[in-house]
Amino acid sequence: MTERDGLNEQLLPMIEKARRSLAAANYCIAAKDYDFASSRAYYAAFYAIEAALAAQNLSFSKHAGVIAAFNQHFVKPGAFPRDFSKMIERLFRERQMGDYGYESLISEEDANEDVRVAEQLIDSIENYLIENSFLQEKD
Repeated sequence: MTERDGLNEQLLPMIEKARRSLAAANYCIAAKDYDFASSRAYYAAFYAIEAALAAQNLSFSKHAGVIAAFNQHFVKPGAFPRDFSKMIERLFRERQMGDYGYESLISEEDANEDVRVAEQLIDSIENYLIENSFLQEKD
């Protein structure tokens, strides 16, 4: 097994988990559970961000560290658009409200936007990983 094969085996489950979390967010929207939909959307993006960092052999134990490192290593140098930083901040803020608020604070419109944003981030990160030969396309 080559180093690239090993990396692919590490990254593929991370991207798959991101996709499963995105599916769970859509399920929560269908169930009108918008707080949890936003939380799942955040985690979907978070798992993909962790995969991008893992491709660079970077790992962090705190959410803030993961987000800061993604901005430093990918957004700032231009691998991803600057608005990705704002998108991630939005998802993080909505997740905080959804997870830690006891009243339903997230609207259906906001939850749908969170899912859309998370999907855009995941798609972009997955494409980046494939284009840069960190991840192999699924057959």
